[in-house]
Amino acid sequence: MRYLLLLTTDASAPAEMLQRYTVELIRAGVLLAGELLASDDGAHIQLALNGPRTDADLQPVSPVRPVALWIVQTADRAEAVEWARRVPLGRGRVEVRRILTGAGAT
Repeated sequence: MRYLLLLTTDASAPAEMLQRYTVELIRAGVLLAGELLASDDGAHIQLALNGPRTDADLQPVSPVRPVALWIVQTADRAEAVEWARRVPLGRGRVEVRRILTGAGAT
């Protein structure tokens, strides 16, 4: 199964630590893709069912921001969660989301 691991934090995330974590994923043979995300170039669109869609600068909205993502191939959710627990950051959050594609996307 494929999972997205999305790291968000308001703390500084040293790229060196995240790169070492990425190497661990590669050595284990579970990494399909991984990216560090720019913290100063974000924007989001606020969606509303019956109203206008508005643009907003990401930085002032919240100091918590996505800083990295990884797509991993694991046997099950428990293994993906275990990899998420290994992210080398003392503060933040890692969201684990299963990626559904093809026939599994219901």
